[in-house]
Formats: sequence, C-alpha cells, structure tokens
Amino acid sequence: MSKAPAPAKKSRPTRGDAQRQTILDAASLLFIEKGFGGTNINDIADAVGMTRTALYYYFPSKESMLEALTRDVTERASDLTKEVARRAEISPDEGLRQLILHHAGLILAHPLQFRVVERSESSLPEAQRLAAQAARRAVRDDFVNVIRRGIAQGVFVPVDADVAAFSIIGMCNWSAWWFDSRRNEPVEPVAELIAELGLRMLRVDSSFKKARASTRGAAGQAEVGQALSRMRDALEQLESTLGTKG
Repeated sequence: MSKAPAPAKKSRPTRGDAQRQTILDAASLLFIEKGFGGTNINDIADAVGMTRTALYYYFPSKESMLEALTRDVTERASDLTKEVARRAEISPDEGLRQLILHHAGLILAHPLQFRVVERSESSLPEAQRLAAQAARRAVRDDFVNVIRRGIAQGVFVPVDADVAAFSIIGMCNWSAWWFDSRRNEPVEPVAELIAELGLRMLRVDSSFKKARASTRGAAGQAEVGQALSRMRDALEQLESTLGTKG
C-alpha cells in the first residue's frame, strides 16, 4: 500500500503550544462528557491543574476554545485535501487514496476534537460556523472532483460521485466515535485500511464488468437509476439538515 506523502517540516512546538494543546484536550473531554453548555471555565482549569487567571492567558473563554478546536479540525482538513487536489499529475485512484489517508489520518489523530466539533458547532458564532461549513464543503468537493475524474478515465465505476464522496467521508468521520487515540495505537494502519476499503468501493474490476454486462437491459438500468435517485433524495435531505443545523 502506498503511504501519504511526508508532511512539510514544522518548527518544534514550544512549551506554550504544548500547554495550549493540553487545555484543548481537557476541554474536549469535558465538552463530550458534560456538554458545551454544561462546562464552565472552572471545570477546565481544574482538569489541567491551573488557576482561572493562568487559563485566561491561553484562552479568554470556553467559546474561544471551541473556535480553536473547530479551526484545527475543519481548516486543517480542507488544507490537507487541497494539497492533494492540486496534484493533477497523480492518477485518480492514487489521488483518492491520498485524500482518504489525509482525512482519516487527521480524524484518527484527533477524534475527541472532531466529536466536539460535530456536537457543538451550533454554539459557534455565525461567522465561525459558516467558515466551518465552507471548509467541509471544500473537502467534499475535492473528493467529488477526484472521483469524477476517475469515472471519466474509466478507473472508477460510474456511480453518483456525490453519494460516493459522502459515503467515503462518512467512513472516515465515523472513526472518531470508535477509535481511542489515548491508547497510543498507531494511526497509519487504520487510515490505510479505510483508504483500501474506499478504493475497493469504486475501482473497476472484472467482477464489475461482468455485473455491468448482466444489467445492461432496460429493467436493470431502471433499477439502478431508481436506487441512485433514492440515494440522491436522501443525500439532499441530509445536506439540507446539516446546512440549517444550529
């Protein structure tokens, strides 16, 4: 299996960066356990062994912590997929693999933060909420575009690219609910497995060609069209719900 390209080298985190991340990790746990509304600054300060005054040096409010958590997840996800989407020289299947490795890898590395963002986005100020939604749409668009390119080149089976993208992204996102990063288990093998499963959903192979040949009749085509239509309706309802949430 191919691996995601090594990330660009970053400056070594400072002590302040480490403390900031410790605070965000503690806030994530509390937001999940008690809810955003049920958590106060004192809870977070106690969890990290700091005074409120010391905590305010890093974050002026719990709302600012939620904003930071959201930026870390949504903007980084968008930046990572853009990085892959710009590489027009790679094949569609390798492009999709890299997209999945990046997206799943980010979520697997920060599952608690992702869960907080999913549950508490409605508590964000409108500007930050809209920015988060735009970042998620950008991620989806990058997946859709590479899938459409693969379909056009005959690499992927001819399916609804939007439905396929949502299915693969959903598989990545759901890992936040079952993967526990606190066990210090390696992220890479899990991300590789998710990428392989995503590719198997779409790759053209001999079994697909045989199945396609057997469904070329009008009845078979009608059944496929009806199924895609139902999936499209469900997808539009989901998008409408997500767009109006909060």
